Formats: sequence, structure tokens, C-alpha cells
Amino acid sequence: MSIKIEEITENNFDDIPEPCSYCLYWQTIVPFNGRMLKPEKKKKKQEWFNKVIEEFGNCGFIIYFSGVPIGFIQYGLTKFFPRIKDYKSGPPSEDAVFLACFYIANREVRGKGLGTIALKKLLNELKARGFRAIETFARRSSMNNPSGPLELYLKQGFKVKRDKSDFPLIRLELKPQY
Repeated sequence: MSIKIEEITENNFDDIPEPCSYCLYWQTIVPFNGRMLKPEKKKKKQEWFNKVIEEFGNCGFIIYFSGVPIGFIQYGLTKFFPRIKDYKSGPPSEDAVFLACFYIANREVRGKGLGTIALKKLLNELKARGFRAIETFARRSSMNNPSGPLELYLKQGFKVKRDKSDFPLIRLELKPQY
């Protein structure tokens, strides 16, 4: 199994797998209709990434399997994700990094441990940067979900913080690296 997980940069931005490369769900509260073409959405997403990287630092990873991009992780401070206000189990805590997207786009490789490896990489990066907690909304009823399945997080020590819908808010306290 050959897995590589890279920070998103201008050089590899085009490797973000679909539909993640043009999804603006978390970046806006405005509904996007079919009139906005994928290239326009992709441009807006890249502008968002540039802004967040400038203010926050790295905010995403691309997951490669045997050289092929198969997954995507997007995270940052809650202020970068206005859509969180729509979730009944929210809002996430201001002291936590918010994990907006954690998606293995290639269904054929789901359930093979790649998500666990990628999640551990993310957690190690956040610990190294001095963050104390991470939170996300994980869907209870479906594994086909852009934030990842609830079971994956629970196995890694996340705890349910607030449970008012099919998307409970979960949290993991990050122990600093010494």
C-alpha cells in the first residue's frame, strides 16, 4: 500500500479530487445553483485556500494512493466556515480547529485504513502547531459523507460533545507533543 499525504499548495491544488475541488459548501452560506460552472467554483475555492493559508497556515491535505489523488482534508478556525451555523449540534468551540471535510472520494479504497492514516497525520500536524482540540460534525447514518463516518472518529478517541441531529458535534482533546 503506497500512501502519500501532502499539504495543499498552488502546485498541487489541481490534484484535489472531485467533487471536493469545486465544493464550496463550508465556505459560504449562499446556495450555489447550477448556473455557476465548475471552473468558477474551483477558482473561488482556490481563492479561499489562499486567504486561509495566509491567515492560518496549512489548512488542507490531498491523500494519494499509488500516486493517484483519492482523498481530501480541509480544516481551519471556525471563522473560515460560515456554514457551521446551520448545524443543530453546533456551534463548534472557538478553541478548537474545525475539520470541515475529510473525504475519501474513491469508494473502492474506503475501509482499507487510508482514512485512519490520514487522520493521524492531521492530528500530528495540529499537535505540532500547538492546537489543543479538534471538532467536526460526523454523520451518524451514512459512511458516504464529506466529513467522514462517526465510527472512524470514535475509534480514534473523539467524544460526542453535542448530539442534536444526525450530525453530532464531536471533539478530540489534543495532547501536546514534547
